[in-house]
Amino acid sequence: MDISVVMSTYNRCDLLDQDIEALLNQKTDGLAYEVILVDNNSTDRTAAKIASYAERDSRLRYVFEGRQGVAYGRNAGIAAARADIIAFCDDDVYVAPDWLQKMHDALLRYPEAEFVGGKVVPVWRQPPPPWIMTKMGPLALQDYGEEPMRVSMENARCLVSACLGVRRRALDRAGLFPLETQRVKDSVGSSEDYEWELEVWKYGGHGMYVPDILCYCEIPASRLVKSYHRRWHLGHGKFNAVARRRDFEGGRWRLLDVPAFVYRQIVGAAFGTIAQSLKGNSAAAFEQENYLLFYFGFIRQRWKAQLARARNRDLGSGSGAMDHT
Repeated sequence: MDISVVMSTYNRCDLLDQDIEALLNQKTDGLAYEVILVDNNSTDRTAAKIASYAERDSRLRYVFEGRQGVAYGRNAGIAAARADIIAFCDDDVYVAPDWLQKMHDALLRYPEAEFVGGKVVPVWRQPPPPWIMTKMGPLALQDYGEEPMRVSMENARCLVSACLGVRRRALDRAGLFPLETQRVKDSVGSSEDYEWELEVWKYGGHGMYVPDILCYCEIPASRLVKSYHRRWHLGHGKFNAVARRRDFEGGRWRLLDVPAFVYRQIVGAAFGTIAQSLKGNSAAAFEQENYLLFYFGFIRQRWKAQLARARNRDLGSGSGAMDHT
């Protein structure tokens, strides 16, 4: 077995035909591969849809993971995978016809790389509004240009798990996808792929961005409204607060477990939003507003966690006093 493909899916039965057809009709130079579809406790017809394809093609395997969360789903797929190279894609993308071959070629070309990733390019179902920029995180796209690029602690760019090929040796050293920062059901803004890659970088490993590895993402109308972007940035701030990465933990002064520079950032984003609005630059104002929401989500999560710890300490002290009496 050359490559195992893992895709975790939750309640996106209507998208699976396009996804599965693209995976089962790969043009390769004789690669032996399997496709593992992990049903992450879907309540629609996902199980029946996958079963109908599995009956026709033995390369497709069905795995059920009842614990809700995309990291649970991917990790269940890793446990079932038989190859030393594991390719990940998401249930809202479909892969190019030569996706697997390009990924395999890239891993041969860069034998020291622990993982490789490529482009996730948009397919617009409707014309995007004027404030949309393809670099926006909520669109779940990826394009770092036309040249291969090394990603590491020195160039800490995430290669999204919608288009990612990983060596099993990296999973053995860095561990599986983290559970604390995973997307659960319809939550947005998660960072489990970046947190996993960070663990690779910590032991000195690196990845490679290879632009000819292609996935396509049909942008749904739900991602073209500002309310979705606002919710995504609030969620992304929360997940970054949970992750406790070094880049958000600097400085001595803290208030309710939030470093001082985060408060400065939220004030700066608030003034930036107002300034750009007064200039009539709606796109720039919305970008500043999203920064504001990100830091608000971060602060809110840290405050909630700090207050919860304080309540637990108080309860523990009260219990201890009662026991002593």
